[in-house]
Amino acid sequence: MVLVFANCGAIQDQSKQLPTTIWQTERCDTTQRITHFSAFDLALPFTQTDTLTPQLTEVPHLFMVVLDKQQLTSWAVVSAASFKGRPSTWQLANLPDSLATSKVALQTLDSEYLWSLVGQPDYPYDRYQTLLQATRDSFLTKRAAVMVDYQRDFPKYALRVQSDLRGAGFQRQYLAMGKSVSPLGQHQFGLASDIGIHYRGKQLQNMAHYKTFLNDIGGRYGLTWGGNFKGFVDSNHVQYFLNSSELLRRFPELRFEFEPFARYFKNRVKRMTAAGKEAKVEDTKALLATLHSLHFNTPCTCDTLAQRPTSKRVLAIQKQMKTAGYVARRDLMVVGDLDAQTATLLHPTGLVRTLRMGVWK
Repeated sequence: MVLVFANCGAIQDQSKQLPTTIWQTERCDTTQRITHFSAFDLALPFTQTDTLTPQLTEVPHLFMVVLDKQQLTSWAVVSAASFKGRPSTWQLANLPDSLATSKVALQTLDSEYLWSLVGQPDYPYDRYQTLLQATRDSFLTKRAAVMVDYQRDFPKYALRVQSDLRGAGFQRQYLAMGKSVSPLGQHQFGLASDIGIHYRGKQLQNMAHYKTFLNDIGGRYGLTWGGNFKGFVDSNHVQYFLNSSELLRRFPELRFEFEPFARYFKNRVKRMTAAGKEAKVEDTKALLATLHSLHFNTPCTCDTLAQRPTSKRVLAIQKQMKTAGYVARRDLMVVGDLDAQTATLLHPTGLVRTLRMGVWK
């Protein structure tokens, strides 16, 4: 079967040797042919850009289909108990032989990637809880130890965790208010906290207090203090990984969250460099280099003239999938067409969108 539900963390060996600045000239090469589509590949072009979710009147099933040589070669379907529920493979019975043999199983994260077209969890961490739970537990253990050590040495001060897990909506607010410079960070994955030092009911603002607390003591436990950030000093912030690049190298599956913001990160580097502040975006450049190493040689959506007419074969697949329970007025379908090198979203609102695909180079 050509549909490979591969973990997106599988990195091409040659990408490890790529120059760290190649992201500046990377492109979506449409002369290179895609040989398989994963759930990640077909969900990413449409996630976070679909504004039609509020128009869904009932919880849909989400079908994923791959065509090759004008034939349906593999497919899968997921659903959930609610829009915010966690998705799982929908079990079907009495399928025609042609569909039964081409149905494939999805890994948990594949289902989550696809379900992003229906509903986004309030906290990105929720999508990756199984993946991140052990690391979050380690972070919370270290955070507690740092707080115990500090209060043992400075008992007159009180400590208060002001922010831990942070939803995507709150992060957008922080970004708009200038309290952050990134649309995505370790707060969203349960691996960062803001902690205030209080004395007589008031929060202390002196950097020296936080340096002792989160840098000197936190450093003993391997945590990173926001007061050392070059791009945005955050004195009461502490996080598990040095930066987003390190987080992404450890958990390449999170590329699904970072990839939609690549243009934002690139523009920030350009703006800061033009302003003579390139030193402040070293972490951002490292993140972009890591993103490139992860998506090198994988499918991408072309930046220009990406939208294409939808082929009759793709439209006809809706009728074929009715025998598998597909209901056009309720369900979503994403179709990867290896013949045409396109990805198509068929939405119950009537939207049909087909995008030309290429390969990251």
